[in-house]
Amino acid sequence: MQSSDVLADLARRFRFNQNVLAATTGGFAPDDWGSAPGARGGNTPHWILGHLAATRRFLARKLGVELEVEPWEALFAMKSKPEGTAGFPAPAALAADFAATGERLCARLVELTAAEAAAEWGGSFPDGGHTLAGGASFLSFHEAYHLGQIGLARRLRGHPGFA
Repeated sequence: MQSSDVLADLARRFRFNQNVLAATTGGFAPDDWGSAPGARGGNTPHWILGHLAATRRFLARKLGVELEVEPWEALFAMKSKPEGTAGFPAPAALAADFAATGERLCARLVELTAAEAAAEWGGSFPDGGHTLAGGASFLSFHEAYHLGQIGLARRLRGHPGFA
């Protein structure tokens, strides 16, 4: 598979995840957003959505998209704790940012040259990837993993499955 095919497939996956987000959160009430998945706590759907929006912004910047850093991004950084929602933007605002950044991210993915895609990320990922394309591939998986967490939270809150 050529580099351009791989990048187009990654863009397709990120666009698909936009639909998954809408399906997994459709019908959510305000209480659903802040619900922990269990008695021991865990990532709330609100925190997960913010984390995904912030991660998309991070990846887009890494690929060369110019985006200002929003103050809320730090609330959802890796290893941050989903304790309450103080300072969190509303879920609708985060979902809108997720979509808007996703459009810019997908546009950039399909315009990357083979040399840009093969450029070093500056570290490696659990799957062994170390290029910009490898980072985008891993973060596509990361996004799907967290969307699955929202899907589980949906079912635990009594909502029907979406698929």
